[in-house]
Amino acid sequence: MRRSERHHLKENALAVAVARFQHRVENWGAGLAIGAGIGLAVLVLFGGYSWWTARAEASAGTLLAEALVVADAPVVPPPPPPVTGGGEDAAADTGEPPFVQPPGSYPTIEAKMSASLPMLLETADSYPGTPSGITARYRAAAALAALGRYDEAAGQYQRVVDDDETGVYGRMAILGLASVQMSRGSYEAAIALLEPSSVADADATLPVDGVLMELGRAYRLAGRADEARAAFQRIMDEFPTSLYFTNAERELRVLQIES
Repeated sequence: MRRSERHHLKENALAVAVARFQHRVENWGAGLAIGAGIGLAVLVLFGGYSWWTARAEASAGTLLAEALVVADAPVVPPPPPPVTGGGEDAAADTGEPPFVQPPGSYPTIEAKMSASLPMLLETADSYPGTPSGITARYRAAAALAALGRYDEAAGQYQRVVDDDETGVYGRMAILGLASVQMSRGSYEAAIALLEPSSVADADATLPVDGVLMELGRAYRLAGRADEARAAFQRIMDEFPTSLYFTNAERELRVLQIES
């Protein structure tokens, strides 16, 4: 083969190799561009979600704080009417200035709960599943229970359990729900809620002595005296420094009298 032909073939091979490399670079560039676009989109979506979540939680926190100002306000009942000697002067002016409710206070617990309840429910319903929303729903359930609206309280406590099953409020809502069930006369339902949390290796989120106290009450109200006695005795044996020790001792005396 002539030298010129060999040189021509080498040039063609080099041209082909260069063309292939340029083609690969172009393909890589397209792939990198697509990958970069996807990555940018993910960052934008993540940033937007994070911004929205932070903004929602901030708004929920503001609503919750406003509701808790009312829910935790002091109760200052008006003084009793003055005692007079009767007769024509019974309604005479005693000289005392009329009572004025202090700003930010309420005359009764019921008045305070009634005022805070709509605010708590607004927070819970506007931001369900958020920490502030769960806290608000738990407090709303407690307010409903304090107002004697047990059916509504039970529904709100159950929603807290569903939304925060393994969280602090979800666990505490079990105690609240059990208390509401006892107030409704559903003692067996209360027992079914409390028994899993009364064992020695139960979730530490709930105080076992507190659970045993409620469980003992539920057993007693359900007519299961032996089980009630065992629950109260456990408090005295296993938790000698418990705040419920004196109550458990009293309950045992009552059971002994009734037996």
